[in-house]
Amino acid sequence: GTFGQIGTFSSFFSHHISTMEGGLAVTDDEELYHIMLSMRAHGWTRNLPESNRICEKSDDPFEESFRFVLPGYNLRPLEMSGALGQAQLRKLPDIIEGRRRNAAFFCDLFEGHPLVSIQKETGESSWFGFAFVLNDSSVDRRAVLSRLAEQGIETRPIVTGNFVRNDVIRFFDYETFGDLPTANKIDKEGFFVGNHHFDISDKLRQLRTSVDTFLD
Repeated sequence: GTFGQIGTFSSFFSHHISTMEGGLAVTDDEELYHIMLSMRAHGWTRNLPESNRICEKSDDPFEESFRFVLPGYNLRPLEMSGALGQAQLRKLPDIIEGRRRNAAFFCDLFEGHPLVSIQKETGESSWFGFAFVLNDSSVDRRAVLSRLAEQGIETRPIVTGNFVRNDVIRFFDYETFGDLPTANKIDKEGFFVGNHHFDISDKLRQLRTSVDTFLD
């Protein structure tokens, strides 16, 4: 949320803060704020202030209750979700601190590991998860993921690997530079394991032991 015109955040139940489903957008641009305020509720004017950057709004609430000025959606959060989100925001500094403690332990465990490379922190990350890229192409990623699953360790692709390999790309006007070798390597040989703000050092030790079984 500290760069760009709009910052977007997900509050799905497995993320840093949770409202079970949904997310939020932040901006310091008043016009964009008013556009999003209208679009999240069917594109109507009902929730806009009288003085806004989209349209001239009358002082008649009856006329404005179902007046539509933009194509829109129904993306309004439930009050319960909003209450959960506000409570979670107050806990966020402690949540991030816990995730960073786990990350420090993770880096100590896997730094310089011969089988996998791990991500390098830029600035101060809040560490959503722990990413791996296999260094040894002779090791089958499916075998690694299967072994971790047997140990009760869930994995996911490094989102989204090489995005242009997704079928949805046909709906976009896009171009790429070169063959995207790094994205392809992440797509074919990468995976990540989730983090948490609770102490998961025992789980991370188990993760290290499981990965080590593939060493010669």
